[in-house]
Amino acid sequence: MLDFTLRLVNSENALAALVPRLETAPAIALDIETVNWWNREAERIALIQLAFREGRHLRVAVIDALADFDLEPLLRAPLELGMTMKAIHNAAYDAPRLSRHLRIHASPIHDTMLAARRSGEKRYSLQAQAQAHLGIRLDKSEQRGDWSLRPLPMKQLRYAALDAACTLLLYDNQIERGLGGSYRPRSEEQLQQSSLPLGEAPAQATAGRGNIPPAMAGVPTSAAEGLSGSALALLGVVTEMSGRYSPERLAVSAGSERVGLAGWIIDKVVGAETDIDEETAKLVIVELCERRLIEITAERRMEATESGTRLWHQVKPS
Repeated sequence: MLDFTLRLVNSENALAALVPRLETAPAIALDIETVNWWNREAERIALIQLAFREGRHLRVAVIDALADFDLEPLLRAPLELGMTMKAIHNAAYDAPRLSRHLRIHASPIHDTMLAARRSGEKRYSLQAQAQAHLGIRLDKSEQRGDWSLRPLPMKQLRYAALDAACTLLLYDNQIERGLGGSYRPRSEEQLQQSSLPLGEAPAQATAGRGNIPPAMAGVPTSAAEGLSGSALALLGVVTEMSGRYSPERLAVSAGSERVGLAGWIIDKVVGAETDIDEETAKLVIVELCERRLIEITAERRMEATESGTRLWHQVKPS
């Protein structure tokens, strides 16, 4: 079991005492937990987890972002102004939310998922990377918990802290292996373009999203324009299993529980050896909602819209 000290930070005084320790750390691993992440208007950051070292000791501070105090003035110095490296697994999820909700533009960033992908690995989720390179098995069941509840049970707090701790260890491991994971955030204009309806996104908004996988070969380009293989896979799951999944459950299941019909669809579209990590799944679900290809019911269940169903049946693998 990974040994680290966990501290819950839920007051301005506690955060003020933490900041000088962060500023002297050789590196900081950062992770966040969000609530209502599938709805841009209702989304909020619930927790910010920061892992760092003091000598040989591994520390994790879990900051309650829903507590009644202003985080921005205190966190800006260690996360934005200092030159300490911030290690984030899938920074494309965490960094824009820190910017949007707290106006903190974290820098410099080493994205441990990006580094893994650049090295040619297909199993690049934090769960897979921790198992392969650290020998640590992460239990993702707590990811389905409600991060807005207060007080949070210790099991949930430890789960949140463990992700940050593993990210810091993975960063150290990647630096030793000479892997580069430099991350540059997309501009706000590009982020807004990514929410345009299907077919209206300009080329620059979809650049770098990856090629349509082999299972989609022969499909008319216009049918799936601007959608990644991951997006097509999750659209297929929602369409074929209408009302079965909540957003939280699908985000976790896409990466760690690829079984049954849902697992078959995902494997068929992106390949059995390719990961869809939780944060990528969340980004994809948000994109599908904003493109009006899926919708979330009042009971928090996902269903495909008419246009989403039509698109899936155009690209559905045989």
